[in-house]
Amino acid sequence: MRVISAVATAALTTATAFTVAVPSATAGDQPSFSATPDPAKPGDDVVLSVSGGCEAESATADSEVFESQVTLSTGSAGIYTGTAKIRPSAQAGSYDVEVDCEGGVSSYTLDVAGSVMPSPPHPMPTRGSHAGIGGSSGSGSNWATIGLGAGLVATVWGAVRVKVRRPEEGQRR
Repeated sequence: MRVISAVATAALTTATAFTVAVPSATAGDQPSFSATPDPAKPGDDVVLSVSGGCEAESATADSEVFESQVTLSTGSAGIYTGTAKIRPSAQAGSYDVEVDCEGGVSSYTLDVAGSVMPSPPHPMPTRGSHAGIGGSSGSGSNWATIGLGAGLVATVWGAVRVKVRRPEEGQRR
């Protein structure tokens, strides 16, 4: 009976973890978007990447801040990439970027910083590096991975509990 209880606990924990994880992992079919550098500066070449939710041979990205529409092509990994040129006359601010994948249009935002200041004639002294808290401050959590990890921990815990509580063969009554 204890084996059934441990297995049921592990299964319930895993199911709960995935119930929480799946909605955030699959929220909508909108592809994910990134731009490098972000924020961009006027005149910069910006690499645009789009992944997930699009299975066309190519896609396009368009924005009023780009010099022209950008064709995004895909490689074997299914990630669409292309390079946009930011207008040299662009003002600082946030600009809408529309990605069209076979008629399915997704909207994103691209930030443009102010113009580049010329570097000083002599390097400015620094006070050393300003260390942060490293990888523990990620921009988001991967709930599917966290849920899978929690389920595996619960399963192992349940198996260990059953093994520890099971009497040895020679000690059974």
